[in-house]
Amino acid sequence: MSITIREALQLPDMVQTRLIAGAGGLDNPIRWVTIVEVLEDATRLQEGEFLITTGFGLADNTERLSSFIPSLASQKLSGVAIHTGFYLREIPAAFIEVADQLQLPLIEIPAEINFSTITKAILQPIINRQFETLAYSQAIHNRMIDAALSRGGLAAIAAELATLTGGVVSLVDALGFEVTQHGTTEQREEAAGEGSTHSIPIRANREHFGTLSLVKPLHAWKELDDVALQHASTLCALEYVKERAVSATEWRLKGDFVEELLNGKQMSHSELESRCRMLGYPLAGGHLVAALKVDVSDDAGLYELHQSAIMLMRRLCDRQQRSYLLRERPHYLLFVFPDNRASLQVLELFAQRWEQLHHEYSLHLALSTPRQQLSDVATAAEEATFALQAYPLLAKPPGILRYRDMQGYQFLFPYHRSEEALQQLWKPLLAPLIGYDSKHNQQLLETLSVYLQQNGNGLQTSQALYIHRHTLKYRLTQIEEKTGYHLEDAHQRWQLQLALMARSLQQQLYPSQAQP
Repeated sequence: MSITIREALQLPDMVQTRLIAGAGGLDNPIRWVTIVEVLEDATRLQEGEFLITTGFGLADNTERLSSFIPSLASQKLSGVAIHTGFYLREIPAAFIEVADQLQLPLIEIPAEINFSTITKAILQPIINRQFETLAYSQAIHNRMIDAALSRGGLAAIAAELATLTGGVVSLVDALGFEVTQHGTTEQREEAAGEGSTHSIPIRANREHFGTLSLVKPLHAWKELDDVALQHASTLCALEYVKERAVSATEWRLKGDFVEELLNGKQMSHSELESRCRMLGYPLAGGHLVAALKVDVSDDAGLYELHQSAIMLMRRLCDRQQRSYLLRERPHYLLFVFPDNRASLQVLELFAQRWEQLHHEYSLHLALSTPRQQLSDVATAAEEATFALQAYPLLAKPPGILRYRDMQGYQFLFPYHRSEEALQQLWKPLLAPLIGYDSKHNQQLLETLSVYLQQNGNGLQTSQALYIHRHTLKYRLTQIEEKTGYHLEDAHQRWQLQLALMARSLQQQLYPSQAQP
């Protein structure tokens, strides 16, 4: 849509003009021509403008004379032409020196050439190219629309862009996955050596979907390639919006199905088989439930993070051709997967990828024990959500906490449903210790916890508590007296351990009502 200073100087009507400085900017594009006789405010000029002036008022004003060229260069003008013979007999040497330094083309127009001749000479090819661009843009638009309507999706749009421009096209989504890449082997090798990359974000409704990039050798780049890239980006955005709408319908159907399973709706085998076939989920084999929670206090941001998690899971499963079911809850997500190694690999990849994309938001991921029947996923979901609730006690992000690996906390299932039920498990045994510690400023409860963590090893316990072994012995005697349990008895030690876990779980699940 423009011509360069170099091209302008080669026009027939420009042969009498003379470039006297700023040759380093000869390839600056001319966006428009502006004629100003009295330049009072250079900031009104815009990038890419070509200024024609007589230099009125410069000869008698030292300050304006010294700031003239720098002020134009700061506005990123394409160049400046001075009509000599009116107010400036010749172009000052200072102009020439500064123009060379700033690489701002400085052209002398002799007095016998009219302003209109120069203006017409430069504007005519600019307007012609604009018409060419409009025609090319319409042609691109039509071809891109045909590609988009061919049901080839994003890949078809990228392939058409590569064909139109002769470059290498790549599309990377907002999660960092390469969706598609097009270009011949020869083009890729050429681009890799001396390629110049132009990238444009794919956006719609202020949502970022990814980035579309075009790579070509620098010498082969055309201004119209950017027009094609812009058209392709717009169609990609529309394709993503369509994909999002289709996905929303798919998620709703999957969510409704999972909700019916969680609510215990009775379904015949044929109905289960039909629903699973429609949703692309395998009914045969075992099934796992994964519960996922993003540790964020802002409920407003939770929705966006849930959408990001859902999209990430979809991308991973699509790339590995894995099936799953999904149900969104207000504060966590439930996924149902086939019970196989591939599903576990997807979950591990998900956790790793989330850490890379959203490291500021901790991910809690819990996994149920397998169920052989899909109709039994309700209890599996309870296991997964229970493990999710206990996650801060037992795991660190982005690790996966399995229900079977809850270090004994799984034996508190389903007591976790009630604060009173948990309290009844620990209070008869631990309340005397808590009361004694509070009254006498002692640490019997802490001592018991560390002693059990150290598997009853007195030396390790005293070292962990930084106390003398005689002090430890005294405290352990007090613990046995207050609880009525003997620490040498394995069964009674386990009951005390279970009581400590029940109290920790109550503090985790019911923090506002938890005992001190």
